[in-house]
Amino acid sequence: MNVKGQAALEYMLTYGWAILVIMIVGLALWQMGLFNPPNPTPGCHGFSQITVLDQKLNISASNGILTLVLSNDGGATMEIQSGGIDASIFDMDCSCSSGCSADPFRPGQTLRTTLTCNNLAATYTSGDYYRAYINITYTNKASGITHTSSGVCWGTIE
Repeated sequence: MNVKGQAALEYMLTYGWAILVIMIVGLALWQMGLFNPPNPTPGCHGFSQITVLDQKLNISASNGILTLVLSNDGGATMEIQSGGIDASIFDMDCSCSSGCSADPFRPGQTLRTTLTCNNLAATYTSGDYYRAYINITYTNKASGITHTSSGVCWGTIE
């Protein structure tokens, strides 16, 4: 019976030390930041005829300021009416504050617009990662049909 007890004790000690070493190595790698990859580069996807060329989210005194540069890639003249651009970031609604409409919005033309996200600075700071869900409602002037170009933009709060 003594031999079985000694074998069991040696087995537990050997594998116990191995598990302890693995845990220490894992902790060291975690502290070095190996498991915290950097935020992905800013970008957008999902839009149709009116697309986002560039975007940036800044924090002002208490609000977030989302700046978008839109492009008409549809091949036809469009109209964006006032209130036709909206976004939500971290479940907070953002409303258009400047550059909110364009008529006519010709093919290849760009439009710089600014949206204000109230109270964003109360929870988030510069350097935080964000995802903005954006809807752009526009009318094709040739057909008279109203469409919505929806997509997602992401990046780091500047």
